[in-house]
Amino acid sequence: MPIISGFISKHTGRWLSLQHEEARAGIKQMLQGNIRFEGHFNKCFDNLKESQQKELIGWVKDCSEGKIGPIQSKNKRELIGFVKRFGSSLRAILTKEKKGYYIALFLDKHKYYEQEMDVLGF
Repeated sequence: MPIISGFISKHTGRWLSLQHEEARAGIKQMLQGNIRFEGHFNKCFDNLKESQQKELIGWVKDCSEGKIGPIQSKNKRELIGFVKRFGSSLRAILTKEKKGYYIALFLDKHKYYEQEMDVLGF
């Protein structure tokens, strides 16, 4: 059985399609914290194409490395967020304390994304 590292098989060198449990574990490890997964994360992640799964994982990594510029919450000054669009209907929001830990990764359809953006003040 191949060893998985960063969602790439060391045995074959190919990208592996993930299920939401594996993605959650990898994202938690990447962000080094007890992050919450919100929206319909499980269902939406499982329905993403392999390329979109890879894009989401890469985006989270880029956010954690400071390569993506955050947006500031209008309601909570200590809260920043990162927003990603997948196709025409899916959206992701990664929230973080300004000088602290990552809080949540939201993944859902556009309709629920709009509601979440309002609640968070983005």
